[in-house]
Amino acid sequence: MRHRKDETMTTCLIIDDAPVIRKIAFRLLSREGLSVDTLEKPAEAVEWIESHGAPNILLIGASAQDKTVVGDIKLLREQAGSGMHVIAMIVEANLGLMTRLKRAGVDSYLYKPFDRDALEASLRPHLQPEPAVA
Repeated sequence: MRHRKDETMTTCLIIDDAPVIRKIAFRLLSREGLSVDTLEKPAEAVEWIESHGAPNILLIGASAQDKTVVGDIKLLREQAGSGMHVIAMIVEANLGLMTRLKRAGVDSYLYKPFDRDALEASLRPHLQPEPAVA
């Protein structure tokens, strides 16, 4: 499921190993007018960013069992820069995991499973227009 990146559109990259999560998020975000792409593994995102540029928003699945996700997020954050907003999709409020994710560059969290309202609420702060500099 790929949409071409349009410079005027907000871009969102979804990374999750669960096909149903990628499919639901893709459908909901595409309906909101975002340019959306999905990947199964964070390792695929390095090449994606090299060829497409950094997305405005990165939604990435994370769990305490995944021992590489924190390192993956650090790498993607370094590659993409501070302009990319990172939202970690997690199943439970695990303080240790959330702290490590925050240190790696995660801006906020979205609990799985999510519905349209929860997804929109997590994205809203990152979709606001940048304040004009006088």
